[in-house]
Amino acid sequence: MNTISFLKLIKEELNVSLNINDIKRITSENSEKMFFLKWLTENEFIISLNFSIGTNYTFDIDNKSKSAIVIYGTVSELTENKTKIILETKYKYGLYIILIIPIIMLILRLSYGLEIPVPFFFFPIVFFVIISLIFNSEEKKLIRYFKEHLETEKITHYNTV
Repeated sequence: MNTISFLKLIKEELNVSLNINDIKRITSENSEKMFFLKWLTENEFIISLNFSIGTNYTFDIDNKSKSAIVIYGTVSELTENKTKIILETKYKYGLYIILIIPIIMLILRLSYGLEIPVPFFFFPIVFFVIISLIFNSEEKKLIRYFKEHLETEKITHYNTV
């Protein structure tokens, strides 16, 4: 595993043997899903975990999702019964603000002569790495849930047609 792979954005492409309307029907049905899906436009949607420990309470959640673990999806029809789904994450700029804390502490230490213990400089960096790892694993789990749901419902769809 690359040491900084958790900082990279996740982008995954899926080719499914369904048309866009079937995908919308499958994802919109009121079945038990491990995720929340909302269609933003005809070809774009957002999926988020129904619940994620910590992010529901720590981060400001917008009305498009149920947690801060969010994947954006785009569908495009390749043929009549084949569709390409692109799933990707976005940067979490709010997390990068955590990295400003050691810089502010250094400025305060140098300009005002404050005695800030050295370990305090590393705490925000360690916190950033841990939170980024958690976000990354939760995003991968969300993509896995979406793929499993799509595969399960696709099999059900073909058995009922």
